Amino acid sequence: MSSERLNPPVAAVRPITRTHHGIDFVDNYEWLRDKESQETIDYLEAENAYTDEQTEHLKALRDNIYEEIKSRVKETDMSVPVRNGQYWYFGRTEEGKSYGIYCRMPVGEEPWVAPEIPEEPAPDEQVFLDANELAEGHEFFSMGTSTVSPSGRYLAYSVDTTGEERFTLRFKDLESGELLADELTGIFYGSTWVGEDYLFYQRVDDAWRPDTIWRHKIGTPVEEDVLVYHETDERYSAWIGTTRSDKFILLGSASKVTSEVQYIPYDDPEAMPEVLIPREEGVEYDV
Repeated sequence: MSSERLNPPVAAVRPITRTHHGIDFVDNYEWLRDKESQETIDYLEAENAYTDEQTEHLKALRDNIYEEIKSRVKETDMSVPVRNGQYWYFGRTEEGKSYGIYCRMPVGEEPWVAPEIPEEPAPDEQVFLDANELAEGHEFFSMGTSTVSPSGRYLAYSVDTTGEERFTLRFKDLESGELLADELTGIFYGSTWVGEDYLFYQRVDDAWRPDTIWRHKIGTPVEEDVLVYHETDERYSAWIGTTRSDKFILLGSASKVTSEVQYIPYDDPEAMPEVLIPREEGVEYDV
């Protein structure tokens, strides 16, 4: 084994000046922002190699700490069931698997008494989504949304396999187990079912600000999706939800100190939104 030690990597200094509010700011390492640049990749790999070499003597300690933490984590576990419609929904984790398993059980004779979830799957338990299966073959994987339609028939779920926080959303028929042809790409986290036929969802701008809310009708091409709301003020981020009574769809927009809410009747999802109270700088309200 070679005893030659690595030298600490030194990033090249390439000043770039930006001016904000009349003040010059010099960034010597702007070039490192280019994640696709081979030079950037080579530099980061050199940093990692140097770090590994300098901390090599700590490997046994790291492994020991990892095993101690792992031994105190209950890998095979389940979440508390939550009722939605005619089902109790809960999640499972299994030892050796990195991602959650989404499950449900039908409501029993006592509709508001939560079932006891056994460690082993129950006979009437349905696994409607296994994130471990979705993650297979991908170097990166992250779940976005996972939401079931009001009747419990359809599942809308989104995944990110690039790390860019722009998700691809698919629909699954939970009665047949088949995926629908509908596929929405480049969307953000938030989405809301409106009945069985419509899903409202968010997209982000280049700065990852949720700025638009769209309406998708199940069974139609994504090219026919309708832009319901566009927040043009860069200080504000848009959000989507429904009232607890499910009588109204809510489209909100908020900055750090100001908010505004619009609404659409739940039974008329193709209607245009109306402002509840116009925004007033420095005033926040909620619905």
